[in-house]
Parts: sequence; C-alpha cells; structure tokens
Amino acid sequence: MVARASLTKGPGGVRCHRLGAIFALVALLAFPIAAPSQVSDPATGIKRLLLDASRSLQSANAALFMGLFDRASFDGYAALRDDIGALTAHRRIASSVSIGAPEGGPEQWTASVDWLLELTPKLDPGPLERRRQTLRVSVRKRGKHWRIVGLAPVGFFAPAQPGR
Repeated sequence: MVARASLTKGPGGVRCHRLGAIFALVALLAFPIAAPSQVSDPATGIKRLLLDASRSLQSANAALFMGLFDRASFDGYAALRDDIGALTAHRRIASSVSIGAPEGGPEQWTASVDWLLELTPKLDPGPLERRRQTLRVSVRKRGKHWRIVGLAPVGFFAPAQPGR
C-alpha cells in the first residue's frame, strides 16, 4: 500500500492539497491577534488596574487589592492595608467603578473614578451600606506594571462605623 503525499482528505471528505492547507495556515498566522498599540496603551493598562482593584474587593482579597499599590510611594499604605483588611473581613462587598479618561504621561497618570461600594455584614444580616464617591487615583508604571501611588479620599475604604 502506497500513501499519496500530495493529497489528503479535508472536511467533508473533499480532497485537497497539503500545500494549499499550509498556505491557509500561514495566512491565518500572518495576522496579529492583538495590535501592539492596544497592549501598550496606557489608558487600557490603567483601566485594567482599576477594574482589578474593584474585583479584588468583591472577592474579599485584601492582599490582591493592596498588591496593586506601590508600597514605597503610597503615603498611608499601612493604614489603608489595615482598613481594607477590616472591611473585607467583616463585610460582603459589591464594588463597581466607572473610570474617566486618564490624564498625564508618559510614566504617571491620574484618573477620576466613580466608585460604588455596597457593604453588607458577613455575620449578621443587617442593613446595606451604600457608598459612592468620585476618587482621584494616581498611577505610575513600575517595570511592566502600573501601580497605584495616590488615592483620595482614602477614607472611602475605611471600615464601617458603628451605627452606619
């Protein structure tokens, strides 16, 4: 039995040349999956960073949230870490952000973020606390990653006060 090297059966049993299949594969690979401008666009990176911050609060992951901050450059890092730890330990958090267009460049940017938090106690069913405020967030590129270096007002993330 001799096999034919130049012909093969394609979808539906149709005979086709392997060379044609190779050209089709090369043509598919010739088109980039993501344009380089999208990957390096600062606005996209900053928006991803802030969306990651919101998602980390929803998943009650204080360590992931704080990992998005530049510990060395962020004034009040330890206080914010304590507040976020208390907030995620005692409350279920629904978090939503609407991010304005970042301003700045090339290494530091600032954006207005309309942030909504809905907090409910984890242990006792209690009233929903809703917080909404426009925050000013400053970010800086550290290596390949954007990090938060400024956040105002930082008290937005303070744990719930008794009676609130």
